Amino acid sequence: MGFKAEVLRVLIASPSDVQQERDEIEKAIFEWNSVYAEHLQTVLLPSRWENDVTPTYSGTYSQQVINEQLVKKCDILIGVFWAKLGTPTIEHSSGTLEEISIFIEQQKEVMVYFVDKPIPRDFDFDEVKKVNAYRTEYGKKGVYASYNVNRIVEHLFQKVIDYKSKNEVVSKSDQVNTQTKDVTEEIDKIPFEELILSGRLTQNEILLLGYILDTGNRNFGSRWMADETKKMIQNWNERCSLSNDILPNYEGVIANLVERGLLEATEYTSHGNVRLFTMPIAIFDQLRDLPVGIKYEINNVVESFYLELPF
Repeated sequence: MGFKAEVLRVLIASPSDVQQERDEIEKAIFEWNSVYAEHLQTVLLPSRWENDVTPTYSGTYSQQVINEQLVKKCDILIGVFWAKLGTPTIEHSSGTLEEISIFIEQQKEVMVYFVDKPIPRDFDFDEVKKVNAYRTEYGKKGVYASYNVNRIVEHLFQKVIDYKSKNEVVSKSDQVNTQTKDVTEEIDKIPFEELILSGRLTQNEILLLGYILDTGNRNFGSRWMADETKKMIQNWNERCSLSNDILPNYEGVIANLVERGLLEATEYTSHGNVRLFTMPIAIFDQLRDLPVGIKYEINNVVESFYLELPF
């Protein structure tokens, strides 16, 4: 059965002396897809200049053609070196270094590996020195790894998570004004006063609003992070001498407030599951600015959960 997925291009960048490793990396990308693609709703597309660049004449140097047709369109780069740095270009010591430089400048995800295997005695050791010099230079600002094809899938998993997290932040930043406007408009359509007085909110939902008003806490954990939030609610219950009705119904109450637009997901696990819900600050401000009469109604509900003292 099919599934919707985002496609990310993975550029395999290297000099000509690591053809075997290039092939291994491409197979590792296909293996990643078979393990993680459906779960993360992401498909990785291996990209190599020998397969994905169309023959053309542009009047510029050849690396520029590769940059325009392929490099600038890719999302993640895997660079691998052994004993050669590669063919120099007009602007860099090699085409591979130029591709890595473009990714770094564009703040895209980069993974660089160096192959640790014996070098034949008839090799050009001036080239080997250049590779070692670049390895030292790169290590001053970045983190590289010794090439191990068995680690590629694992490393790609983290890079995809990093990519998604980074682009989620950018997307939220680009849309913040629109989202704030939408949230405000939504709350204007169904204000707290109407929600509370209409009887549509359950007693436990209103009780949780009372908790937010009293403590100022507007973050609610999910999955393993829910335990910490439940401890905080339990402490509030004990301080206010309340029954713990929220705790057995915690997940359901949170789900209801999310569907009502009063909470939203703000943090995710590495597998894409929500681990934290938050009441947006605009909604929190509206809750705190409720008329005294509405806050009185919330307080009445809270008081209905008071425990009867045994004396």
